[in-house]
Amino acid sequence: MKKVLAITLLALTLALVNCKDKTTEDPAPKTLNKSLMVNKYWKTTTGVPLDHYFRSDGKICSSDGQMVFGTWAWLNNSDSLEKVDATLGSSVWYAEYCTDTELKMKVSKGDYKIYTKQ
Repeated sequence: MKKVLAITLLALTLALVNCKDKTTEDPAPKTLNKSLMVNKYWKTTTGVPLDHYFRSDGKICSSDGQMVFGTWAWLNNSDSLEKVDATLGSSVWYAEYCTDTELKMKVSKGDYKIYTKQ
């Protein structure tokens, strides 16, 4: 009787494991695609709201891309960029990833924030 019960429990366990939904896949890892970052208005609403518009010509602008507030440039072709704001001065930002609709970056020693394309 104990053998029958053990075999039944084993069969049920295997059946449940094999019936697991295999259609869900892990999403592709997000990477830093620098070309997707430019000529878009990025905004975050977590904590202190921040926004950026990085024009492809190296200018930081207003949300419509027209009024210039400063400049930006990648540092040594890395994930770091320097922003030089006319009123706030120079700061280094680190980008973790950029997709078509989402950008994750932080300033110096701050926490990473997720920005969404507006």
